[in-house]
Amino acid sequence: MDPHHPQWARDVEDRIMRFAADFGAVYRRSERELSASFEIGCFHALVDFYRTKGNVNPANLSDGEYRYLTSPSGNPENFSYVIADIEGERFSIRQQVRIRSHIHPDIAFTPDLVVLGPQAVLHGELDIDFARGQRRFFFVEADDVVAAHECKSMAPFPELMVSFLGMLFAAHSWLEAPTEVDPDGPHLCPSLFVGGTARALHLRMVRALEDSYPMNVILGLHYGTLNLMARDYVRTLRWVSRSKPIPGPEQGVPEVALPF
Repeated sequence: MDPHHPQWARDVEDRIMRFAADFGAVYRRSERELSASFEIGCFHALVDFYRTKGNVNPANLSDGEYRYLTSPSGNPENFSYVIADIEGERFSIRQQVRIRSHIHPDIAFTPDLVVLGPQAVLHGELDIDFARGQRRFFFVEADDVVAAHECKSMAPFPELMVSFLGMLFAAHSWLEAPTEVDPDGPHLCPSLFVGGTARALHLRMVRALEDSYPMNVILGLHYGTLNLMARDYVRTLRWVSRSKPIPGPEQGVPEVALPF
């Protein structure tokens, strides 16, 4: 570890190494921007949260190596992710997977972290308006999204927090359905992970947002703990799938669910 890195960055590296040791994976260290390191730290905080709810295991390793995806331009099929077995259902925790919104099929965006439901399908389509049709446009449908999370290695400010509302509404079709915000729910509500801290006026805004919507604004990750369970309170939910069952082989249609 580089002693000149800030403490939070050293904590992230430590979590990566422990994750690799726990699951027999290899951590390949490379030069990363601080924002990418912060995102990886938030990813592990989320994975550790799910470890308290059920079993988690890495998937899609490359020769035993866990490959992090920290750019929306990457092909998700070539990168690793985590499987979470929760209450008899299997979910996946991924980085940088594009969501096609339930609002309109031409509204698509890529959150930093996303938790997908058991029947999620990773679509890959050629579109002449994307990379001139030379690369596949990967996405999942909003109906399969349990929670989309965003990571910002900066100080919080009102416009940042309000902009997260756009992702909240565009990514989660369950906002229009009876998914239950449950203090004992196994899933973390959609969360904005923020490195910096806020002062009194902005803290009031954070509380107002969390009181008004099923979301978390998790502050101070540069200075506090990445252990979400050690925080005074985080909002959780009990998610209900909105997806239609995927036709099985008995109907003569091959299964196309994500391979987990």
